[in-house]
Amino acid sequence: MKKLFSYLIPALLVSLMCVSTAGAAIPKGPIKIGVVMPTTGPIAYDGRLTLNGIEMAVSEVNKAGGIKGNKIELFIEDSANVPATAVAAMEKLVGMQKVTGVIGDFGSSCTLAMMDVAQRSQTPLITPISLAPKITEMGNKWMFRGCDNSAMIAKAFTKWAVNDKKVKKWAYIAINTDYGRGSVEAFNAELTKLGGKAVFTEYFNQGETDYYPIVTKLKASGADALCLFGETVDLSRVVSQFYEMGLGGKMLVMDPTSGTFNEKFIELAKKNANGIVGASRFVASIPTPAAKRFTADYKALYKINPEKYAQAGYDCMKMLATAIEKADSTDRSKVRDALAAIKYEGPQGKAHFDAKNQLQISEYIVAVNDGNIVVIAGPISGE
Repeated sequence: MKKLFSYLIPALLVSLMCVSTAGAAIPKGPIKIGVVMPTTGPIAYDGRLTLNGIEMAVSEVNKAGGIKGNKIELFIEDSANVPATAVAAMEKLVGMQKVTGVIGDFGSSCTLAMMDVAQRSQTPLITPISLAPKITEMGNKWMFRGCDNSAMIAKAFTKWAVNDKKVKKWAYIAINTDYGRGSVEAFNAELTKLGGKAVFTEYFNQGETDYYPIVTKLKASGADALCLFGETVDLSRVVSQFYEMGLGGKMLVMDPTSGTFNEKFIELAKKNANGIVGASRFVASIPTPAAKRFTADYKALYKINPEKYAQAGYDCMKMLATAIEKADSTDRSKVRDALAAIKYEGPQGKAHFDAKNQLQISEYIVAVNDGNIVVIAGPISGE
């Protein structure tokens, strides 16, 4: 009997080892990646820019042979920037499509709503855009932010605005969402530390067209500068009505999170876009080899310069693909761990995730000058 066990035990151990490692390598076939992004609704244009970057990254990976010979297959769901719709899309992707990971969403409110699904299904979720600081402050290990956040931008931008430009009295016009409210809160915290103060704060609802009442009240605020938080179309209307009310030249116009720093905004706002300043992790004029290469390739594909939405979509897709390759698996848990440990360098520069899964990167101070987006200072750390 002892002799029999001496043969059986090694054989059993080998068998168990085979079982435990089975499926560790990437199985042959398409690697399914989900995307939740607004492709309809008031910020569909901005969502489309992000999708451009995601699809460009997928095309590059697939043309290079895929991930260890396996092509990426995208499953795109429209959130319309509605939290309940975003949740339904996330449920579909993780439950029906069985994706390995999800990129999304655009608006912070949608991303916050999707986080519980990511945690319950143990699926890595990476947002390329959402800025509300609390997204990475809630202890959800499945949630990653592949961009900066409002607090990081606030630290970098207020240093420059208060210390270099001597802007002490700020006015805020912000969208009434988690992103807008969270941004005002983050900027006020940094502004107070530097001896500045907010003298005017107004919120608007997405898709509004009449900002004249807000701008009328702004006139009497005594602000040195107007700080904007919103997206392309909404902010183009705010800026146009700001100038129509005769406030041009009365205060510095700032868009620190750079929702306006794209060619569509410049087209809509025309000459009123000139002089707006902000902070951005990426603009097409960043003079690094990686940024120049990405800009040239993107422009050849889409006939316009990339901005930070396209860059973020591109980098998040590349980071997720790299994590899958390093994990050598489509197992969601292994991919999550590989993503958390990633050291990545792309168009925005060198980046890594901190212990809260917040990407750590620097900011550039940028401005619109004669219809072009130019770097005027930086990089500045937001840590």
